[in-house]
Amino acid sequence: MRFFFYGTLQAGNSNPAIAAIHCRLIAEGPACISGQIVAVPDNDGWFPALIAGDGEVHGQVYAAGPDFTAADLAALDRYEEYDPASPGTSWYLRETRTLTTGLPVSVYRMNGAPPAGAVPIPGGDFRAWLKAQNLREFSGRNDA
Repeated sequence: MRFFFYGTLQAGNSNPAIAAIHCRLIAEGPACISGQIVAVPDNDGWFPALIAGDGEVHGQVYAAGPDFTAADLAALDRYEEYDPASPGTSWYLRETRTLTTGLPVSVYRMNGAPPAGAVPIPGGDFRAWLKAQNLREFSGRNDA
């Protein structure tokens, strides 16, 4: 299983729950996917949301390592507030999409319209946008 992470799930986030899962993932390098992202403000920082649209979203590809388990996948789903048993009420959906290179990956996409206060990210690179705006990345949800 491969993942495309474009925001707070990328390595380097200060969230300890995500760091614990990254030790069981293998970083494969930068990649892009079609779509757009918006930045959503939160008391614990900003986080991105992939939405439909023309454009390119920049992120990283990770492969599930030999120690990656169903519990790790469930933890990622919890972090993204995705419930496979109730996708209609989930904040994000985990779906299979194709990178611009043609490689299929699992990616979390926002379920529905972005919330009020969401800001489009020109260029599709969440971390570059955060740095340019001098904003803090979301670090909450330590229960993944």
